[in-house]
Amino acid sequence: MISQPSSPAPETSPTIERLTYSVEESATALGVSKPTIYRLLARRILRPVQGLRHKRIPCQQVRRLAAGEPLHGPN
Repeated sequence: MISQPSSPAPETSPTIERLTYSVEESATALGVSKPTIYRLLARRILRPVQGLRHKRIPCQQVRRLAAGEPLHGPN
């Protein structure tokens, strides 16, 4: 029996915490449709990150909305 050299352990990359979700990812996380996310954006219940070509929604907002917590202070 010929023994084969053991392969080196695969390198693991450091886990990077996501800061934003796309509209589609936000809809999936909340269990709603993409049009519902766009309505939440239009009503300013969710606020996208400014200055980007595509709407990106902070993960923290999605988590807080899912938990039923208030997203923003009084305006």
